[in-house]
Amino acid sequence: MNARILKPTFFLLLGLLISLCSAQPAQKIKWSSHVVTGELKANAKVLVEVDAQIEPKWHLYALPPTKATNIPTTIEVEAPAKLDGKVTQDKPELKFDNNFNAQVEFFENSAKFMVPVQLGADGKGTLKVRYQACNDRMCLPPTNVSVPIGGAASTAAPKTTGADAAGTKSLEQQVNEQEKKGLLSFFLFAFGAGLLALLTPCVFPMVPITVSYFSKHKESMGTKSSIAAPVAYCLGIISAFTGFGLIVSIVFGASGIQKFATNPIVNLLLAGLFIFLALNLFGIYEIQLPVSLQNKFSPRGKQGLIVPVLMGLTFTLTSFTCTVPFVGTILVNATKGDILYPFVGMLAFSSAFASPFFLLALFPQYLAKLPKSGSWLSAVKGFMGFVEIAAAVKFFSNSDLVWGTGILSRTAFLGVWVLVFVAAALFLVGILRLPKVDMPQKFGPGRLIVMVLTVFSAIYFGYGMTGNSLGEMEAYLPPSKSGWIEKYNEAVDLAKRTNKPIFINFTGVTCTNCRWMEKNMFTRKDVKNELNNFVLVELYTDKQSKEDEDNQALQQKLTGTVTLPVYVSVTPEGKVIKTFGSSTRDPQEFVKFLHDGRGS
Repeated sequence: MNARILKPTFFLLLGLLISLCSAQPAQKIKWSSHVVTGELKANAKVLVEVDAQIEPKWHLYALPPTKATNIPTTIEVEAPAKLDGKVTQDKPELKFDNNFNAQVEFFENSAKFMVPVQLGADGKGTLKVRYQACNDRMCLPPTNVSVPIGGAASTAAPKTTGADAAGTKSLEQQVNEQEKKGLLSFFLFAFGAGLLALLTPCVFPMVPITVSYFSKHKESMGTKSSIAAPVAYCLGIISAFTGFGLIVSIVFGASGIQKFATNPIVNLLLAGLFIFLALNLFGIYEIQLPVSLQNKFSPRGKQGLIVPVLMGLTFTLTSFTCTVPFVGTILVNATKGDILYPFVGMLAFSSAFASPFFLLALFPQYLAKLPKSGSWLSAVKGFMGFVEIAAAVKFFSNSDLVWGTGILSRTAFLGVWVLVFVAAALFLVGILRLPKVDMPQKFGPGRLIVMVLTVFSAIYFGYGMTGNSLGEMEAYLPPSKSGWIEKYNEAVDLAKRTNKPIFINFTGVTCTNCRWMEKNMFTRKDVKNELNNFVLVELYTDKQSKEDEDNQALQQKLTGTVTLPVYVSVTPEGKVIKTFGSSTRDPQEFVKFLHDGRGS
């Protein structure tokens, strides 16, 4: 194999070896308690001191109340014992907290709480502590611990945010379970998740781009096949997911990947890149690397590997929006200081994710051997250019939505797609001609089928412009007004007046899974019947505004996660009833979650 392929593989394996030897699990706060006054006997009254030892650079929040959106520490007494007074604490520090952009009371190094308790008939008691640990750049999910009176805490699992209310295990629960089973089990689980991620909407635009690029690449190479470019393409995907994902999470926290994927500048650059590649496929110009770079990236000087690597990186960026639920869950551990499992998880996930595209990258070399393949492949490349233009519109739309400029409404978006697919149909018929693109003289059945499907697509998108739902395609389209309340405080006021629980849809303007749920799940009759029992509020978290930042802080406070979509039901007083931290195609699962989320 080419030495330039072996070198990154070697360093990838070396990184894995280093991680295996050095990674250690993180525990930020240790809890214990002892009796200050009284004796541990039946029905006795005792004063218990609860001690928290906090790791350097981390802090623990004080008892309620708090004016910020942080999660305060709470201490309850489990039955049959009961609280016999008020829980007190040492004087906390009042400092500015970057996580919540506010002055917050918290403890560093250590904290002490005094808890008056009346023991039960067995003379024993247990304290239930709920807390959140943060440093100066990010917070860990809220955690519950049980502290026996006169002993050390046994750490409970962090609060989950998945579909536990519906009787199924959340993604976070599944990830945690696989980690406990060992490295091999976790690797296989992550690999399987990578294969499932190929079914998400963000992947589809890259299929024609991959085929069109490598068909052009094989055409320029003639009958000489090369495995180097497909390998370089897949290594671009794997290295970007594994390396870039870990770095962004460690530096920017658990929400780093999501913020990067929804960044309007990133989406604008991706749209520009797709337009650039489409014009190349149209024959407007030829992408040529300087001779010096060709020589540098290819010992034979015939075809550089830099372009397929960059394409792999581009694919990774375009797919982050859809892969955030799994990728974000895996990388949360990286923000906690555990590198081994996030590294192995990302490596397995991205390897599975890249494997079908390796086959797609090899596929054109077989097409090139078919009879009269030259003009046929040229027509395919021209058609793929139109598909890339359609994909570019989606990324332009992402930037438009985040900035709130309102240029591409749902109707305008679909209108552009109608024009693109009409142009593609005219190209297939031969009415619209492109420079340096030779159409086959024979109008074969394959071309006829593609043309009919293209015309049908244009008609279908036109149908959607009238306001009708497009089903699965809604995941790609800009959100439309739902009529729900858009401010949490307003929902709380209405909930208190009507004595209804609140259903919160934490969503994002660039979240494809959110769009699918809103257009295909929320509109079902059985789901709408359940939603009628709630005060409905829709909170966006990915636009560049103070309101969205506050919404994301609220999401993390209530659910312990920043990934989308997340659905949560709360009481009018703000107490969480149930959470559902993913999209689902099972209506019964979601209906059961809503039914249980009433809290009655």
